[in-house]
Amino acid sequence: MTDRFFPAMFLLGLLASGPAFAARQDLVLSPVNTQALLHARSALTDIDGNFGDVSGALTYDLDRQSCHVDMTMNVSSLKVGSAVLKQVMLSGIMLDSDTHPVMRYVGDCRPRIVKGQLRMELAGKLTMRGQTHPLVLTAELQFQGNTLMRIVSHGSFDQRQWGMSTLLHSVDPMVRVETVILMK
Repeated sequence: MTDRFFPAMFLLGLLASGPAFAARQDLVLSPVNTQALLHARSALTDIDGNFGDVSGALTYDLDRQSCHVDMTMNVSSLKVGSAVLKQVMLSGIMLDSDTHPVMRYVGDCRPRIVKGQLRMELAGKLTMRGQTHPLVLTAELQFQGNTLMRIVSHGSFDQRQWGMSTLLHSVDPMVRVETVILMK
């Protein structure tokens, strides 16, 4: 071996034996690491709620710069301001928890350029009340080095698209949603 060749081979050996970066992160979603929130407005009050029972999986692939989310929410685990409000929300004219006990969102991260800035979307489908429709959310991915630490997604949908009542126009049909997933 030449003197120039040996240092190059030694350096390559050090790089190859150095710390490996996890190119893929998998997370089981649970109430411990996932919050699924909603906000609606009515003529009487604002309605803030969260689902106490969430499950599913999140996969983030650093090499492909992609993620996949499959999240299920137990509808009867919805927590809102009062027992009366919860009863209305779970009734057949709203979420219909007796007939459709779960909601499910399945989506994939998708980068977009908006006005010269990189934005991340979570493009997927929401199944609620037995109907499935597209739902695209804005997603913020937060990292520590090359490790994904948190995903926050938010957006809104028209509840009438899933057959929910606006209670004679006393409820704004637009519902805001937010999901916070901690990679722990």
